[in-house]
Amino acid sequence: MRNAIRFPKQLSVKAKFVITFLSSLTASMGFMGFILYDQASQAAIDQGKILMMQDVQQMKDSLSQKVTMVQSLSELIASSPSIQNFLGSPFLSQPYQSQEYRDNIAPIIGSMFLQNKYLHSIRIYVKNQSLPELYDGFYHLSRIEAEPSYAPFIQDMHRITRWRGLHNEHVLLPSPGSIRHTQVFSYDHKILSSRYTDMAGILEIEVDRDDFFASLKASKDHYRGNVFVVDASGRVVSGSSGLTDLTDYGLQGLPGDVKFDQVMDVKGVRSIVISAPLDWLDLRIVGIYPVSPFIDGMKHSWSRMFFVLLAVLLALCLIVYGITSRLLRRMKVLVRAMREVREGSLDVSVPVESNDEFTLMAQSFNTMTRRIHDLVETVYKSRIVEKEAELRALESQINPHFLYNTLATISWVARKVQSPEITNIANAMAKFYRLVLNKGKSTILVYDEIEMVRVYAQIQKFRFENMFDIVFDVDDKVYPYTIPKNILQPLVENALSHGIEPKRSHGTIIVRAYQTTNHLVFQVIDDGVGIPRERVQAMLSGQIRRSSGSGYAFKNILDRLRGYYGDEVKVAVVSRPGVGTSINITLPKE
Repeated sequence: MRNAIRFPKQLSVKAKFVITFLSSLTASMGFMGFILYDQASQAAIDQGKILMMQDVQQMKDSLSQKVTMVQSLSELIASSPSIQNFLGSPFLSQPYQSQEYRDNIAPIIGSMFLQNKYLHSIRIYVKNQSLPELYDGFYHLSRIEAEPSYAPFIQDMHRITRWRGLHNEHVLLPSPGSIRHTQVFSYDHKILSSRYTDMAGILEIEVDRDDFFASLKASKDHYRGNVFVVDASGRVVSGSSGLTDLTDYGLQGLPGDVKFDQVMDVKGVRSIVISAPLDWLDLRIVGIYPVSPFIDGMKHSWSRMFFVLLAVLLALCLIVYGITSRLLRRMKVLVRAMREVREGSLDVSVPVESNDEFTLMAQSFNTMTRRIHDLVETVYKSRIVEKEAELRALESQINPHFLYNTLATISWVARKVQSPEITNIANAMAKFYRLVLNKGKSTILVYDEIEMVRVYAQIQKFRFENMFDIVFDVDDKVYPYTIPKNILQPLVENALSHGIEPKRSHGTIIVRAYQTTNHLVFQVIDDGVGIPRERVQAMLSGQIRRSSGSGYAFKNILDRLRGYYGDEVKVAVVSRPGVGTSINITLPKE
């Protein structure tokens, strides 16, 4: 692994130029080739979709023509006056009635059956029980009226016609030894009497499934895939696919009432899937066409293009190699001069030729050698300035220590003269300034911020001779969080100076801190003289820039919080003159 990482570093600039150019050009041309190939493939597939949709539409039209023919034949037979009169008249076994059947009725059925080879059978179920069953097409309605597949249609007075889905042929007179029945679709049409007042019979036309879907097998071109017809439940009813259900293809869930064309993986093969609904029998025709025939020609073109591009890349590499060699000759002159400078010679100069980038490098090198002494002196002076800055930083750190030492001395003298008040104030002042300075940090723990307020209140109580009380209502869970330092103490100082002191009577200040799910909430409440509404609005808008008696105005606190938290900070001031003031600050947890 290490050798592989070091290998590019060991190559010459010439080799790096050639490899970089070759890699960049190969990557760009490969990417463009991929884009073009993908777009061309998609265009070929889209064209294939159009062709296959037309193919499926032709099959659909062929099936629709057969359906229309069956329905037209059914309408022609059912509306024939001869048949209506024959079925509606009592049969008295008169010779003229038999003659009428032979001359007028039977030829109608027979001719239609012979003219349409894809018809499997034509039957008429007669309601008139006086008519004898003629086993070449006429049967009594009593044979079927109790069967579940016929009874609902017979009893429904509003339905005249219907299609029945794929089922076994209706065998009324089974042949000896016949086991297998033909799969058929059937179309039933009620025949009304000549008076159109009641039903005289039912015409049933059966269509052989294989003959009906013969068009699905007729065409076998290069692009043809697998075409079949399925019913509403996804069952294959055309018998040409070799499979019985859409789930065998992994195509369950295809829309049944609209046309559909998508490229999908069918049993691991990328294919165009076409689905078109057939408006009768609740069927749809589905075609699965592999994508590969549409893009095989493009793959051959892509392989030829690859070899052409490879030859072009090799030629370009030779050209780049020659140009790079000529350019690097001038670079070698500059490298030799730089080596002399590294060895200590500052009087080196590189000849300037032409007006290209190498000339700019030579001019820059010559300028560098002339100014090197100035640069050394500049660096020396900058180091002196840096040392002086370090000394000033150390001096700034001495001041807090001097303050702490001074307060400690005052505390020692107070104890010596037995003045506990001075001792307590000195200790409180030392603790307060230690918390305020916070080792130069701009943020502070909530615990230390609250402690700073406690110490400040202790000092001010001594000053104001206990004319106020301060109450801390703090949830211990907020202590570990961090906030910008010196936020609460100025608010307490303002509450004391502008609220309690003007009141000239005993007052109370409440400092409250608690947490919500995502925020910390701080409140400073006093029962002082309050703040007029106009001044509250001026405070929130930042118009009041200083607060008498305090170095920190409300605007200073507001600006620092907004600079730290942005729009996430929420500050509210509620005050009533003569009642008191409440300042609420809501900060995100950190």
